[in-house]
Amino acid sequence: MLVAAETMNRAKSTGIAVVGEDGKVVGLLTARRLLWDFFALNKKPEDVKVSQVMGPFYRIGPNASAREAARKILAHNVSRLGVFESDEFLGWVSLDDLTRELGKRRLIKALRSREEPENPEVLCPECRRAFMNKVTNDEGDILRWECSNCKYAL
Repeated sequence: MLVAAETMNRAKSTGIAVVGEDGKVVGLLTARRLLWDFFALNKKPEDVKVSQVMGPFYRIGPNASAREAARKILAHNVSRLGVFESDEFLGWVSLDDLTRELGKRRLIKALRSREEPENPEVLCPECRRAFMNKVTNDEGDILRWECSNCKYAL
């Protein structure tokens, strides 16, 4: 974890994508996550693995609207969303990016307008190789969230 924190400092970044051995993004490490999770472990930085403190990467498609991105960021209380095309990680978008792009007033107006909530897409916290899928009954009630790769369910 110390190497990841040093990388963030060197790049002057508040977050980094965590890439697994297969080259796919498996999670996200942010300065916020370091504050919340690292200190709770009460260990030396060199004794903590990134996998112990990284979080899931909520995702959004490259053609999604700025409003949809802002709603997802706020709904899930995250600092950024991963932009994915299928399983390919293209980058991320943050609330700061959206504020710069839209301006504060337009962003607030967009967030206040009524729109159906989006389905969250999040990497499986167990295997971190696939996204969780919503499993519903015939009436549309959500029964659980399940990983298509390892079948882990929430």
